[in-house]
Amino acid sequence: MKVFKKIISLLIPAVAAIAVVVFTVFCMANFRSGFLYDHADVITSISVSVEILYIAAMVIFCIRKTEVVYKFLLTGLVLAAIILIGLFILQETGVMDKIDSQEALQALIESTGVWGPLVFIILQALQVFLLPIPGVLTVGAGVFLFGPIKTCLYSYIGIVGGSLIAFWIGRVVGYKAAAWLVGRDALDSWLQKVKGKDRRILTAMFILPIFPDDILCFVAGLSTMTWRYFIIMQLISRAISVSLTSFSVGGMIIPYNTWWGLLCWGVIGIAIVLLFVFIYKKGDAIEAWFFGLFGKKKRKKEQVEEQTHTELKGGKQEPKTDEFKSEKNK
Repeated sequence: MKVFKKIISLLIPAVAAIAVVVFTVFCMANFRSGFLYDHADVITSISVSVEILYIAAMVIFCIRKTEVVYKFLLTGLVLAAIILIGLFILQETGVMDKIDSQEALQALIESTGVWGPLVFIILQALQVFLLPIPGVLTVGAGVFLFGPIKTCLYSYIGIVGGSLIAFWIGRVVGYKAAAWLVGRDALDSWLQKVKGKDRRILTAMFILPIFPDDILCFVAGLSTMTWRYFIIMQLISRAISVSLTSFSVGGMIIPYNTWWGLLCWGVIGIAIVLLFVFIYKKGDAIEAWFFGLFGKKKRKKEQVEEQTHTELKGGKQEPKTDEFKSEKNK
């Protein structure tokens, strides 16, 4: 485990450094007009030179073990890499010019042909931590292109992946990166709201699609929540919220214009609210019970292994004892 952490600690700054330099060049090459286009060569040269000096300074502080300065510089480097990669994706796809409506987004995804599902998954991931696209907009476009079942699956993959990235940014890169991406005031407000009871409140909030899940993922990363708990919670809560959103768009499965459709949606709404309240009230007990299951299995496995080891050890000792007794009798 220590070796793995050591590799990760070396891999993150190396990948971030390469990404910053490479994507600076790519992004500058994609500008087709304006000041940046007119002076692209000069700006690219200056930017790359500054980035190399920045990386060199970070390496020096790392060698000298000045952790505070090193972590601050690493945070800036990782954040710059994320922004540049995001900018490059937007430039290549032309997403920001084409997402002003569901129809435009639908046309964009449809124009990618067989790559449509992959593009949709990437968009769903990016809208969690980077792109200011409403989830309902992307899901609506997906439902009309792929149908509710495939949209549910693709959205689930993309949103869970994006949520893990947002959590990682909050946990590893830190508060400043999260505050820059979602806004300091909004982040501080939600951190204050979940303070001291982050697990139960965040779990309940992720179930309902009315809360800002992009901010909540960063909040979870900055809270005391563990990776294991966040991953399990995301897999369960996102399955509920994504399914609800995918199958509710346009009333394609349960219509809004019939009495039984309205009744079904009413029952679903009440059930979700009750589940929200139940998790909020009994969050600690649910968590203890859930992880207790893993603890019981682990303890049972250890007991079986210990018993097997004892039996094998006893079996090896018995022949020696008998042999010793027979020799003594002789």
